Amino acid sequence: MREAINILLTILPITVLFILIKLFTRTLRQPKRIISEENGMKKISSNPSYFGGSSRAEYYYDDSFLYEIKNNTTHKVELSKIIAVKPGYTTINNRRKWTVIYLNEGEQRQLQFYHNLTLFNQNFAGFLATVAQKNPDAEVKKLSFLNM
Repeated sequence: MREAINILLTILPITVLFILIKLFTRTLRQPKRIISEENGMKKISSNPSYFGGSSRAEYYYDDSFLYEIKNNTTHKVELSKIIAVKPGYTTINNRRKWTVIYLNEGEQRQLQFYHNLTLFNQNFAGFLATVAQKNPDAEVKKLSFLNM
């Protein structure tokens, strides 16, 4: 009897931990809590460095476009023209740099930024889902613990 209780007390915390990990990954992959700006655009980038870093650009998206706002100029990219969204290899303060590759008048161009994905801000996960919906042929990398 005592052995059965010891086995149960060993298996129970492992099972609870496994269930919590499953719930956490499910909330990352299925965005529900999207924080919206007042003009309908949702911010998907952040600066991972406290000292400003190399890029001062901010990235937003809505239902039709990806916006790059840099030095008070806005560059718009149609979501249907995006052909790939994938993580890069650079990581600063646990934020990975992501690359967006799109077509502009027949030429491939790319944008790179650090995501702002947190437990309460799922805008970046919503961006990935919207790109996959607008262009089903696009290569959109799914979120996981290894590429965040």
